[in-house]
Amino acid sequence: MTTYELVKEKFEKLTQEGKQIIGTAGWNGSASEYVNFNPSYDAYLRIRTEAMNLVRRSCGADSDHYRELKRLAESKDSANNGFFLIHCLGILEAAKRDFESGLLFDLRALIAAEVLGDFITQAEELVGAGYHVPAASLAGAVLEDVLRKLCEKHKIPLPDTTKIDRLNADLARANVYDKLIQKRITAIADIRNNADHGHFDKFKKEDVEDMVRWTRSFAADYLK
Repeated sequence: MTTYELVKEKFEKLTQEGKQIIGTAGWNGSASEYVNFNPSYDAYLRIRTEAMNLVRRSCGADSDHYRELKRLAESKDSANNGFFLIHCLGILEAAKRDFESGLLFDLRALIAAEVLGDFITQAEELVGAGYHVPAASLAGAVLEDVLRKLCEKHKIPLPDTTKIDRLNADLARANVYDKLIQKRITAIADIRNNADHGHFDKFKKEDVEDMVRWTRSFAADYLK
């Protein structure tokens, strides 16, 4: 199951559970009251905690949805009062609608990172199977894509031709990372270039193994 599917399923389950509790309590929307009883604090706390975790992961901690849930959790009026489950559910449903409309930009970044991880895994498997040359080409392509995403993240204009060397220079100039990382990326770009142009005597399997490991670590550190 993909990240998108997992998040969608969690939104569905949590909102349905919240609606069931609200329905049993007899929420009367027109009168803004529960006809039967207020939802229990335990039920409210559990739904609110799961909602905050889900919304933070999918929308981000700076999103309006998460901030509203956090406000409910921190306010002395709503923190321990099950009445406010209806408010929690409303925020959760708003986040769910944004998710279904494709408006959760943090989630799209997460899915992109997941796809990059899949490619890195493929490169690792290629090296393990003795195909270090195509692994070098694949890892180099992944690194180039990571650099492109870093430029977008830091509002650095993308050149018409997005080669590793140009992206690397622009990111280093903007102090996204230091000179040591810039040099390491330059060395990796050289391995990728040699692999792409048939200069197989200029690098070894061990170089590619290190290249793949470093690229995975770099992507994890800088695409947070």
